[in-house]
Amino acid sequence: MKLLKFELLKLRKKSRGWLGPILVFVLIMTAFPLTVEILNKDIDQSFLSVLWIATLLVMMLATEDIFLEDFNDGTLEQMAIKHNSLSGVITIKIFVYWLLIGLPISLLGALYGFGITSSADLAIQLIPILMITTYIFLNVFSFGNALSLTKGSILGILITMPLVLPLLVVLGKVVIVINLGMNFLGFLFLLLGILSIIILVLPIIISFVIKAHLE
Repeated sequence: MKLLKFELLKLRKKSRGWLGPILVFVLIMTAFPLTVEILNKDIDQSFLSVLWIATLLVMMLATEDIFLEDFNDGTLEQMAIKHNSLSGVITIKIFVYWLLIGLPISLLGALYGFGITSSADLAIQLIPILMITTYIFLNVFSFGNALSLTKGSILGILITMPLVLPLLVVLGKVVIVINLGMNFLGFLFLLLGILSIIILVLPIIISFVIKAHLE
């Protein structure tokens, strides 16, 4: 609990780290209906695709320096010494980022869904999908950030983009299912399964990567 409170307080003080990505998301989603000359029906159909891409980009932006500051000032090294499980520390850190960035974006995405499509059902469906998707993106891009701690962010992007492409394919199928008015629960459980594997495996891999950087 102390570590959770510490990470929450630290990220809240660094407003650029959590407020910046949220504002970028708001900018993209607000600009979308204002900069296209298409019918309302076409906007409804293309909204979800724009939403997934905006979420992907914002989560990538949010994790750009998730470990960098702690690595440079020696905090990560101290945590590796103090705590027996560095993977647990990483799990808490990613959860805090999701709490302050991923969760607000999930709620905002659902709000934009209602505002653009005027569909309350769509907004309700989007909340669990976005909550799971943002958590997956944060974990994957945190892995990329850990890999590129001393080598620049481009390397992390090149490595992690192939990992998120299958998720984008699944989200594309979700768009089709929702537009056809079909049951999307199967895809929701699939996303939950992917998330369950990722939150168990990736923090362990990230901890080994960070320890390799520290040695």
